[in-house]
Amino acid sequence: MCNSLSILTAVAFLTVAVSGCSSEASPAKQKIELTETKIPSQEQGIELYVRHKTATDNGKTLQPNKVVLFLEPFSVPTAEAFDVPEYSWMDDFSSKGYDTWAMDFRGYGHSTRPAAMQQPPQSNKPVVRATDGVKDLAAVVEYICQQRKVDKISIVGWSWGAVVGGMYTAQNPDRVEKLVLYGAMHGFELPSMAKTYEAPDKPGVINAAMPAYQIIDWEKAIHHWHMMLNGKDLVEPKAWEAVKQVFNASDPASSSRDNHAVQRPMGPLVDLYEIWSNRAIFDAGAIQAPVLIIRGDLDIFADPGLINKLTKAKNKKEVVIKDATHWALYEKHRDELIEQTDTFLQGK
Repeated sequence: MCNSLSILTAVAFLTVAVSGCSSEASPAKQKIELTETKIPSQEQGIELYVRHKTATDNGKTLQPNKVVLFLEPFSVPTAEAFDVPEYSWMDDFSSKGYDTWAMDFRGYGHSTRPAAMQQPPQSNKPVVRATDGVKDLAAVVEYICQQRKVDKISIVGWSWGAVVGGMYTAQNPDRVEKLVLYGAMHGFELPSMAKTYEAPDKPGVINAAMPAYQIIDWEKAIHHWHMMLNGKDLVEPKAWEAVKQVFNASDPASSSRDNHAVQRPMGPLVDLYEIWSNRAIFDAGAIQAPVLIIRGDLDIFADPGLINKLTKAKNKKEVVIKDATHWALYEKHRDELIEQTDTFLQGK
């Protein structure tokens, strides 16, 4: 059983029941219960937003592979990236009997923003690195273990969330049942991205002028999504709008800015600069849990050689989805992402 944390006192601030939206909906839709909670991180003054969705008729006895925590990407910086209306991975999985969770790292969504994010962006170095994310993740894993009375849970990390998930799993083999790395990055050469954040006069060195955070609107944030699509018709118009609404709502202060721009910490881009410069920031060879690597064939961000670096994983599998980008969850082949992950977690 997970260790008890006397300081871990959660305050649930909303519980509602919603209808499940599954890509394989049963004849009678199950009711999905939503609970939103804030818990303390391992560091004083940091509160973490935790989102929980599960079918109301689920039993209380759960297997670790059925308790799933989703880790958000940098591109859609909110736990609700996995709960976009009509494109909700949490609803899909809840309807299949999973107990689903998602969290906001510090600086994201409804979690505490570090003090540096309250100051002018150039006043501090980039905040919220993967090492900070691991501390936040550790607190949430312990909380979920206590709530669901399990020793381990399964983790699904997307993009930078997969970096944090991989780093945590390498360090905590006794806490992770299975690991899914979706659009994951580890260490490889991607000069088209790395050079964007490089010092202008020092090749191979990150720009020292990178700010603590950025203010960015939806259109600028999805530039690379359009780039990977390269004109392919893989996203329905309603998906664009649904994800846009969730993106805009990821920052409570966005309504006061032009184009509903959101604030995002820049620490993740320091991590990604290292990764895209072929400098891994965690030891993939230390991961012992079973691992699924899943990515779109159009996803240039994902590390194509990661499967070969998982030298100690109990078992490993790679799935490449045809005609899919880094944002496959919202695209026309999303069902394959859902089904392949479900198959892996169930051990079929």
